Amino acid sequence: MHATPTTTATLLRDAVHHLSQYGLHREHAFVGPTTRAHLDHGPLDVCAAIYMAATANPLPPVFRSTDSDDEQAAIELIKAHPEAMAAIHAVWDGLDSKITEADVCDELPTADGPDEWIDRVSYWAAKAPASWAEPPTLLEVMGRLLRTADGLDQRHTALAA
Repeated sequence: MHATPTTTATLLRDAVHHLSQYGLHREHAFVGPTTRAHLDHGPLDVCAAIYMAATANPLPPVFRSTDSDDEQAAIELIKAHPEAMAAIHAVWDGLDSKITEADVCDELPTADGPDEWIDRVSYWAAKAPASWAEPPTLLEVMGRLLRTADGLDQRHTALAA
């Protein structure tokens, strides 16, 4: 089953809601430690926010771990969710500035595919590639997700007409 553009757009808007509630995590692991007692976890990696929106459930514990096996398990959970992957791929396709070969380091795969879309979208939101002065702010990340959602809606409307 593939996500429809409308579903993907709605999912991206839900991810923005999660980012506005929890914040943007820029370190190892997909979820940072909580700093507010009333929240069930801390800031979210952008792909974790998208996955959380796609599942409409709390994130499994592997998303909070910095252990490489757990991080890979979290990636596998994201990859196994077609709606989350459709949204992540849409974000990657919609980035105004792609990560260039000059920006790629040993940690960032250069081939295209589900693992790379997750890695690159997370990297874009969390780090400052060599060609950028600084990483995008939380508001810039949320804005990119909203612009991607709006673009999907516009394409869906144009196709329906």
